[in-house]
Amino acid sequence: MTYDLLLKGGHVLDPGQGLDAPMDIAVSGGKIAKIAADIPAAESARVLEIVGHGRRVVPGLIDLHTHVADGAITEGVGMGMCDPDAIGVHSGVTTVADCGSAGIANLGVFPAHILPRAKTRVVTLVNAGSYAHTMPGVADVGSLDDINRDALRKAAERNPGLIAGVKLRVVGPAFQALGEDIILAAKAAATDLGVPLMVHIGDFSARDEASAARRGELTRFLLKTFEPGDILTHLCTPNAGRVLDPSGNPYPEVAEARANGVVLDSALGRGNFGIEVARRQADLGLFPDTISSDLTAMGQTFHSLLECMAKFMSIGYTLPDVVRATTVSAARALGLQHEIGSIAVGRDADLSVIDVVEGDFTFTDTTGQAFNGGYGLVPVRTVKAGEEFSPGWGTHPWGWLPAGAS
Repeated sequence: MTYDLLLKGGHVLDPGQGLDAPMDIAVSGGKIAKIAADIPAAESARVLEIVGHGRRVVPGLIDLHTHVADGAITEGVGMGMCDPDAIGVHSGVTTVADCGSAGIANLGVFPAHILPRAKTRVVTLVNAGSYAHTMPGVADVGSLDDINRDALRKAAERNPGLIAGVKLRVVGPAFQALGEDIILAAKAAATDLGVPLMVHIGDFSARDEASAARRGELTRFLLKTFEPGDILTHLCTPNAGRVLDPSGNPYPEVAEARANGVVLDSALGRGNFGIEVARRQADLGLFPDTISSDLTAMGQTFHSLLECMAKFMSIGYTLPDVVRATTVSAARALGLQHEIGSIAVGRDADLSVIDVVEGDFTFTDTTGQAFNGGYGLVPVRTVKAGEEFSPGWGTHPWGWLPAGAS
């Protein structure tokens, strides 16, 4: 036998490599060995037949914004986290980025507890605050003292290669008076470590007019502070601090930041996706670079990365659009474009087999507004470095697909 595994008879879709055609993929030693039409089945020890209407083989999906510090907090205290494999390889996803679930005080949970057990690749961004989402309450950063640059440097030194970015949430009362100073401190911390800064916009706690206007000011300041490779997350939030001004037009700093190499990430979650905002942005040509889920333990029972992709398809994005946003574009945002995000000979065999199901489906946004879409996406099989995984039951009581329209 020449190969360990052969994915045969599938339609390969890889926007990053310009592949969109029936092809076979051969795997040896966990790496992609050959991509061609009609590779003989006799040449492989195992053959995975890819059959089914609407079925696609895509590069292993990458979820740029998740929370997988499972076990880092006491249950019922703070924000519940996901098991990385539950929302990873068992959900059609081969790589997840944990975005600030842990700060310097509990970052050690990743090398000691999470990474050794995970089959899914986990990329770790440390929260700018010391404890981050593990603590009760809305805000991660309550004062400038919460951003300890010396301790962050020490954490990076003692965990070589672990910290891929710094995460800040512009949420909470401290930002009303100290917003610019906090943003600059977080940016300085990221610069210290030589990694990107990811910033959450959209503050649901800023409900009065003055607070909402202030969050808009801070978003504009943030966009001017960003450097190439930094990431704005929650592009489509309907909450205070969104990138659209009161008249529904993007702040000029948005286009300037994008032109300067800033990544615009959607990160839907349960709290930061407004369908009318997303539609308005699509009409204006303001498309997210990446689509991510912002999954937490609570959100895991409501949606998945594939469902987030289907939500964007409901407003006119094509399948290649949403696959690009969760493969090559997400890999580039993580600085891993030469390792993951594409189907190429010699790379790890990270592959997602998904079904594109046509129908009349109902989705719900952050505000509770229901909207319909014509496609649902379902994981069929995940291959991570040549190892096969079956999907879990799904995010809904009935499985993976969103509810049918009534």
